[in-house]
Amino acid sequence: MADNSIPTPEEAPIVILPEAVVFPHILTSLAFHDAKALAAIDEAMNRDPKTLVCVAVRPQEVSENGEGLPVPEGPPMSGRIYRTGTMVVIHKLLRIPAGGVAIMVQGYRRVKIKDILSEDPMFRARIEADPEKEEKSETVEALMRTILGQVKKLSSMAPYLPDEFETMALNIDNPHHLTYLVVTFLKVSIQERQKLLETDSAEEKLMSLASLLEREIELLELGGKIKSKIQDEVQKSQRDFFLREQVKAIQKELGAGAEGEEDIVLYREKIAEAGFPPDVLRDVNRELDRLVRLGSGQSQEAGVIRSYLDVVLDLPWNKESPDHFDLARAKRILDEDHYDLEKIKERILDELAIHSRVKDGVYRGPVLCFIGPPGVGKTTLGQSIARAMGREFIRVSLGGVRDEAEIRGHRRTYVGAMPGRIIQGMRKAGTKNPVFMLDEIDKVGGDFRGDPASALLEVLDLAQNKDYRDHYLDLPFDLSKVLFITTANVFQTIPPPLLDRMELIRLAGYTWEEKRHIARQYLIPRVMKELRLEPGEFELTEGALFRLIREFTREAGVRSLDRKIATLLRKIVRARIDQKRSRKIVVHDKDLERYLGNEFMEPEKSLEGAAPGVVTGLAWTPNGGDVLFIESVAIPGNKGFILTGQLGDVMKESARTALSFVQSRIDRLGIPKDFFARNELHIHVPGGAIPKDGPSAGITMTTAIASLATARTVLPSIAMTGEIALSGRILPVGGIKEKLIGAREAGIREVYIPTKNEKDLEEIPAEVRKDLKVHLVDHMDTLLETFFPAVSPAPVSRGRSKAGKGSSRRGKSSRKP
Repeated sequence: MADNSIPTPEEAPIVILPEAVVFPHILTSLAFHDAKALAAIDEAMNRDPKTLVCVAVRPQEVSENGEGLPVPEGPPMSGRIYRTGTMVVIHKLLRIPAGGVAIMVQGYRRVKIKDILSEDPMFRARIEADPEKEEKSETVEALMRTILGQVKKLSSMAPYLPDEFETMALNIDNPHHLTYLVVTFLKVSIQERQKLLETDSAEEKLMSLASLLEREIELLELGGKIKSKIQDEVQKSQRDFFLREQVKAIQKELGAGAEGEEDIVLYREKIAEAGFPPDVLRDVNRELDRLVRLGSGQSQEAGVIRSYLDVVLDLPWNKESPDHFDLARAKRILDEDHYDLEKIKERILDELAIHSRVKDGVYRGPVLCFIGPPGVGKTTLGQSIARAMGREFIRVSLGGVRDEAEIRGHRRTYVGAMPGRIIQGMRKAGTKNPVFMLDEIDKVGGDFRGDPASALLEVLDLAQNKDYRDHYLDLPFDLSKVLFITTANVFQTIPPPLLDRMELIRLAGYTWEEKRHIARQYLIPRVMKELRLEPGEFELTEGALFRLIREFTREAGVRSLDRKIATLLRKIVRARIDQKRSRKIVVHDKDLERYLGNEFMEPEKSLEGAAPGVVTGLAWTPNGGDVLFIESVAIPGNKGFILTGQLGDVMKESARTALSFVQSRIDRLGIPKDFFARNELHIHVPGGAIPKDGPSAGITMTTAIASLATARTVLPSIAMTGEIALSGRILPVGGIKEKLIGAREAGIREVYIPTKNEKDLEEIPAEVRKDLKVHLVDHMDTLLETFFPAVSPAPVSRGRSKAGKGSSRRGKSSRKP
């Protein structure tokens, strides 16, 4: 309406529009069912002219303080009503089913709602006119032309606009009227519509409208591109289907069976479901197209392609196991599966805690490497980690692997080619995030066929294995979400670049007390469950278990003990069946020979019979700690220095260093000056079939030579380990925990170790520390003064005991007093 013949009343009924905004000058159709709106319409129909106010309401979540009406005590709907609305004139009313009405209204003018007067039986408010500002400027004119251009473009693109939309817009010269007309037909939110209604400036109103039109045009253009792309894909699919049907008909005429076509269809279905990355999908489809061109014959090339596609489609490209990072549950599982190992369990829980913080499942921390003797639980730790995380567990043994193709696979040009062990393991796992254990990684070797350890570098490098390429696949496969764990008995044989990618976690051997706990809590219950033995049918006394551990097994772990327990229980099962016994069978220590035979272990090394030149040392082996004897004799003559016992170069150098040091202390030790000139020395380490090397026997060899030269003995219950420097300094060595456990098992009572190894004593089990007196020494003079008091006392004492003061004299002279 262009005139102002209808005045604005001071009060007017209100209808609330939850999903619409009515604009001035615009003809709009509305429908209502709620009682308050119907009451307001009835009152408006009885007025002359038939006017009421239409006002929009804010969505519940967008309510803002100060924007709604000042009705703090009223219901929520009152507070959400916008302040600005439109006074409309009702032109037509139509009753509709279900008690509602539909009205045709025309917006007349913009009004401001000053206050709510009542809410029952309808909303009634005090209002005032709120006319828009009339503006004529070059900017407004330019904006209107821009909008008319956008309207023309939009009319040709939007199917939802009426045919006369462009014509109506071209015939409007009022900027406010043009804005209201255009926005009425646009798909915009209630908030954006209300903002345009409330804006006073024509320039601001036109700028907002131009922005909305540009956004709508961009969305329509994007939708058109998407629609065109979909149509192209549909046409291509229809064309492919038509061609496949033709090929099928041709093959049928040629006598080819339908089996090949069924395979192709099955491959296509699997490819569609596999979730390949785009580059992988392209290569796989290329191979499938090759297979289609070869037909359904039984050619060798077709068989190679089928084998290749079977491997590719069996791999878990997009399948993952849901992770469980409940640390309390993980700790309970670790405790259920393993006894003690508290520090190792803490490290594993730290690793799981970090994984729980990684959102994409890719953690680029170090690869854990469990190092320890056989049978200490390295593999079962990996299984427990997988169970705690809810992932699949895959174990691949690398012992004896010497061919690089075992890791990376064979290229498909070779007959009988197959993927490497990594891809085979992923195929078996069925998920792309398993716990993958590379067992016995220290036993990987290399020869003319390549170096498997170098092939493992990419596998274990978490910055590179996202695009791991197996020679057989020749496709990038993502290994970044795999939790790799490695195991080894020793780390010295692991190549340094490979070792650099791993964090070493050491598992030492068990004491006999720990083995007793493990046998009671884990081994015996598990074997009894496997053999269907009830607790009331069998009992192994403490004495029998102690003897079984100490006399029938000799190992750092519990693997041999597990086998002995299984053998014993099988005998028990057989005895119950043969003798038809219903009572419990109790096995005492004296019964072990009857069930296990005379296979008990005799002590290999005796601590009896001390003699000058014989000293007990400590050694580290892959099977745990052990004792070894350094034997030395003096032979008249001057042939030199003899070393036997299959010693390595480092150990031979330690022996020569020991000899030179003792020769430099002749006066202090009271050794005859011509002793070394008229005697040749022979040092032997028993166990000649076993290679020996390392510097840790240095102080033992030095003490043995001094014992021989002074004709004084060292008690066989005293053992020592440490590297000696030519100046006499005692340097730290490794494997202290294993050595002390082995010393205790062998009956040693006192041990001398380097002072710098004091930190290693924290890891020693309490029962070992209780039975061993450990002395810390940092110089050879201190150690020799302890065993062989000099004619003139040494000037400085450098040793100290870790288990009491100890005796200042640990040796005894073989000479008569």
